[in-house]
Amino acid sequence: MHYGKMLLLFLASAQMASAAPTNHAAAPAKPGASESVSDKAKPDKGNGQLPKPPAPPTQPTQPPTENQYSGVGKVDSVTRQSGGEVYRLELVKAIPLVRIELKSKLGRSKIYSASLVTDKNDRVPLRLLTGINIDDGSAAVSSEILNVQTNIVAVEILAEAMGGESSVDIIAYSTKEAPRLALANRVPEFSCKRSLDSLLKDKLDPVQLWVGRAEGAAPGSVQEKFAGNQLKEQVRDFVSTIKSGGSYTTLNYLITLINFFADQYNNVRVGGVSEPAYRDLLQAGNDVMMIAIQNELPCRKFPSDTLIKISTDFAKKLQSMPADARARGLYEKLTTRVRDYAPDQYRKEIGAANLSFRDADNEGIKHYKNYISAKDGEFLKETSKSMSAYAFMVAENALKVEVKMMDVEQRYQLIVEFQGKYNSNGEYPQAVAARYLNILAEQTFGYRLFR
Repeated sequence: MHYGKMLLLFLASAQMASAAPTNHAAAPAKPGASESVSDKAKPDKGNGQLPKPPAPPTQPTQPPTENQYSGVGKVDSVTRQSGGEVYRLELVKAIPLVRIELKSKLGRSKIYSASLVTDKNDRVPLRLLTGINIDDGSAAVSSEILNVQTNIVAVEILAEAMGGESSVDIIAYSTKEAPRLALANRVPEFSCKRSLDSLLKDKLDPVQLWVGRAEGAAPGSVQEKFAGNQLKEQVRDFVSTIKSGGSYTTLNYLITLINFFADQYNNVRVGGVSEPAYRDLLQAGNDVMMIAIQNELPCRKFPSDTLIKISTDFAKKLQSMPADARARGLYEKLTTRVRDYAPDQYRKEIGAANLSFRDADNEGIKHYKNYISAKDGEFLKETSKSMSAYAFMVAENALKVEVKMMDVEQRYQLIVEFQGKYNSNGEYPQAVAARYLNILAEQTFGYRLFR
């Protein structure tokens, strides 16, 4: 046979041999295994140790480098109703989004909250767009970079026009294609009639189910790890729901959840998978409460007396915890922050109440007595001091108005009264009495007694 034909036949047979299937299937990779070149060279010594799973993916800190496409949805007339209204912009085609921007096109708007709605009806809160004000002419405000791979069907914002007409642009960004947003009908009856309590109760059931299974498993066992992975998913879903819809949670149920999570965090097995789960749930409850207090969400009002009662109840529970309780740090932080918002809330309340001089002064006396009767270090001592100062400030401003309408005898009787209080050796704040006397003296004699 010709040498060239023989060579061709040889090559063809070799190629067929290499393409032919073998009788041995490749061994499946072990779950979570990550082999290096050096690991492959090492013989299996049969020590029974599983390889370490790969590290979880990290959250992006910068926008994706791929091309981004943007689409704009418009809310042309934001409500001026106190507490705002929910506006839902639906995507004509559901796609993943990488971030959201809000920009005022007219006037000034307050954005109480913003969230994405997935095709599974889950909500993804946009923390950087929660509790902000946007003004006409200012730069757009961006959300955090999103690592949500699921398709988004809508963007919802709770917004209120501040001081006049306003309109807002919602700009959505995606690496897939340009999002197309259309304003849907306004969400009906945004009010406290809606409640998230029943939904949260339903979502808490699977959390407790997997906690029970994890706690019942041997520490470090495959059973515990499996239950822990399921628990993480349920906790993530619960946290997403309560953060995006927190304004629909009743105050009593929110407090119940916070106390429950604190108790569970203290009582579950140290080092177990339930420990970080309850830590995250407690933190989420704390965050929702503070956002509600700071931004005065429409379904949750916090007058000063409510804040004092909540913080006092928290303080009593805190005192009952052991010194080494795991929840103590988070719980103490929440307790003091709630308490410390009470004086500022009281300042706004008393300023809007249009009290007379005598009524405001009585308010100041009430809180001042609480201050001087409390022992050093007592939970509400400094709170009472601050609230008395705000009340006396309102009384002073009211006296400046009322003194101009008093006759000589009325002014004289007030001078006698507050001169006696000035000399009362601490039963009445001397500095306050001095300011009152100065106002009365200026009106009566034309000069200040205390400089």
